[in-house]
Amino acid sequence: MSAAPSERGGAQVRGESLLGWQLLGVALFLFIPLVLFLFVRHPEPVAVSLGAGVALMVGHRFLARPYMEAVRLRKCLWCNGRPWPQAETLPLLAGARGGGAKSELVAAVCPHHRDPAARFVAFLERARLPLRLGIFVPLLLLLAALLAAALGERRWLDPAVAIFQLLVGITVNVAAVGYLAAKPPADDGEPARLPFPAHNFFLLGIRNLLWVFRLVGVWWIVVGALAIARIVR
Repeated sequence: MSAAPSERGGAQVRGESLLGWQLLGVALFLFIPLVLFLFVRHPEPVAVSLGAGVALMVGHRFLARPYMEAVRLRKCLWCNGRPWPQAETLPLLAGARGGGAKSELVAAVCPHHRDPAARFVAFLERARLPLRLGIFVPLLLLLAALLAAALGERRWLDPAVAIFQLLVGITVNVAAVGYLAAKPPADDGEPARLPFPAHNFFLLGIRNLLWVFRLVGVWWIVVGALAIARIVR
């Protein structure tokens, strides 16, 4: 069996099958739609849905981070397959800016997938503030509305769900399309920083994740806009 890709440069691709790792990535990714189902559909009792969703959201990283460490040099960060014809490496930064804890990750990519992967990460870093606001602000509003509903005040729940779906749908579509106009970071510069949890990008590969963003995002934009229209009538 050939050696794993070096963190300092390209290397021959491992001969092992990736199917098991890919299936495990899909299973770990399914935690995310499950959390969204609990928050958006919130089956009764709402308190149980809220508690289970928060527990899954917090606990997911303890499974997904070891998975990322196991696969980041085994499969292509972009296409989720075996890097072909041999692996190249893409250094990334993860962690807080401005003196906070940070670490460097090295991901394997196919040679022809290095540019789109680097371009996407560079776009996320440059657009990090609006993207974070577009996801975390409506999420916090929804969590607050779910907590209020669990305590007996439900009037804010439907508007919060509609706003969450609309704004998150718009935000993920901006991420899925906006990177096409971004320039990749210079090879001799500092690696681009992932402004979101890095492990989520290794579950399906960025390209597959972007298709989820596009399809679910468009659906949520329509559903959220229609719900808001009904509410304001």
